[in-house]
Amino acid sequence: MQWESLGFKENPFSTDPITIDTLPLYIGHAEEVEICNDVVSQKDILMIIEGQRGVGTTSFANFLRFSMQKQKLYLTPRNEIRVNPDWSLETLLSAIISNTIREIEFFQPTKITKDKRFQDAKSLSTRIAETYRSFGIDAFGVGVSYGRNSGISSQPVIVPASVLGHHLEDLATLVKLSGYKHGILLQLNNLDIGTIHEEKYLRYLFNALRDYIQTRGISWILVGDIGLRRFITQQVDRLDDIVTYEAEITPLNRSEFDELIQKRIEYFRSNPKVYIPIDHEVFTYLYDVTKGRLRYIFGLLHRLITRVHVGDLTDKLTLDIAKPMVIRLAKERIAKQKLTSTDEQLLQLLVKLNQACVSDLAKQTKKSINYVSNILAKLLKLKLVTFQKQGATRQYSPELDATVAYSDVK
Repeated sequence: MQWESLGFKENPFSTDPITIDTLPLYIGHAEEVEICNDVVSQKDILMIIEGQRGVGTTSFANFLRFSMQKQKLYLTPRNEIRVNPDWSLETLLSAIISNTIREIEFFQPTKITKDKRFQDAKSLSTRIAETYRSFGIDAFGVGVSYGRNSGISSQPVIVPASVLGHHLEDLATLVKLSGYKHGILLQLNNLDIGTIHEEKYLRYLFNALRDYIQTRGISWILVGDIGLRRFITQQVDRLDDIVTYEAEITPLNRSEFDELIQKRIEYFRSNPKVYIPIDHEVFTYLYDVTKGRLRYIFGLLHRLITRVHVGDLTDKLTLDIAKPMVIRLAKERIAKQKLTSTDEQLLQLLVKLNQACVSDLAKQTKKSINYVSNILAKLLKLKLVTFQKQGATRQYSPELDATVAYSDVK
């Protein structure tokens, strides 16, 4: 099924974050946008943006960055830097330099690219990338990819971090000379504690990165799951001292969500007569069942349209058609994980409770704490549950697939 056959230039519900080309599609968080725009319009800032996965933290940060670039306050790479598990400081700085060089080379005047400082940084970046490739690693497209257990020590260190820092500072100087008032604005993503990164690793990375964050002409936005700011406050004093501002992004409210859907329909349809073949009740149901998690909603909408083949089998996707399909899709995804009946029962209980610690689940199921902990560890690895730390206690919650699949289970 092609969206073009329904009268749209492309999928209006793409899960891709906001880019510099789709800034007009951004909706919501007006008060936070105003405050953050004021903060980011200053120089040499460090901002932390956190929120539940799928609510639009990356889009929010991208909107800030690209708005600043349009005002010529900062140059910012088109790609956010997605920090992989166990990256060394040198790997991260190399990825940052590579993405910055690409942005300058592709989109800035040749006067900059002919400067010796740019040529030196590019030559170094190319040499580092070639060395990584000789290790069988893809370098710097969206970052270097290692396995979860590869470890920092397994990464080749070609150039000391201090040298990389000097090249980054040179690039910032060049960018300011080319007309961007405050230099370079960088965005680090995937800073999710427990689900992507271990606490021990992020303590290392943030402590090591602190001095480079204070480089003149460089500003930073750190994006992660709920708990990132608290972790930095409690675990990384050196970084906590220099945070300029923090923002928590919550799901859009219902009216903002409706406005977003309408704006996307208008933006992507081929002509004004085209309408979306989905009942408004379907959007409302998806908003409610996912608690406003946009990435999940858009993914479901695309799969629903693909499954139903609207235009061939029916004129419109109604709630009567959509709701059982959504539940079935979620159950199909869970079924691929080959859960035991006990695993599934515990997952259903967690959906019913919405949030619980190990001891609560142990009491409810009349199982030992160790037994419940082992099941939760398995579900966590399968990305069917998540957790937040409250003091020394982990509070577990179901991921959206589980919530959608078992919300109707009595």
